[in-house]
Amino acid sequence: MHRRFLAAAAAAIALAACSGQQGAQNGTKPGAALHNPVDFPLYPGSSLLSTHAFTQVVNAGGGSGQSVFANGNGTYSGDEVIASTPASFQSVAAWVDKLNDSPPPGYTPAETGGDPNAREQSRRIGIDYAVFTRKTGGHTRGVLLLAMDPRMVNEHFGVVLGLIAKYRSLPGVMRDPIDNQVKQRIGMTITEATQPDSPVGAALSALDQFEHKDARGIVLLDATKR
Repeated sequence: MHRRFLAAAAAAIALAACSGQQGAQNGTKPGAALHNPVDFPLYPGSSLLSTHAFTQVVNAGGGSGQSVFANGNGTYSGDEVIASTPASFQSVAAWVDKLNDSPPPGYTPAETGGDPNAREQSRRIGIDYAVFTRKTGGHTRGVLLLAMDPRMVNEHFGVVLGLIAKYRSLPGVMRDPIDNQVKQRIGMTITEATQPDSPVGAALSALDQFEHKDARGIVLLDATKR
């Protein structure tokens, strides 16, 4: 997988990876009834696992035009929704394709085809996604719809998951050998795999919610610049 895949696919916020930049967050209260706070559909019959409101400060040289941070640097707020379904990854990926071709009323697909092979590459590792925008008042909302097969993602990124904590504790000069080793193994560095604005980062952030589950995952992220 190429670096340009992450750049072209930039669309999400891996909340765990961005903890150093986030403001106060409110997770779902134990025992509270779950509901989807985003006016975007989940896969039919899927079960909500968690919802999470967030505030994110972006200061990274402007948006790419294909991200939930497409309006550039500033403070964004939004929601993360994670759900599961027993449906096959092929079925969920087909559903993502259908929504990308015919989005819900008011939404516009944000993909511009920067890398025509990007989604095909991502499907090989158990990730599919679509990015949408919607005008709300004077603001533009960015929405990422992510589908994943946790087993496939874990098989591909298992080596990364085992190294992330150690990697982050090292000074920058000592990270290069680990990055080089991981890139030879999975085609990208740990830095690339944990980019907070990539579908890969969002998938890895949600992966722990699917331990011991034979299910596919749906991750929905939206953000609006204040």
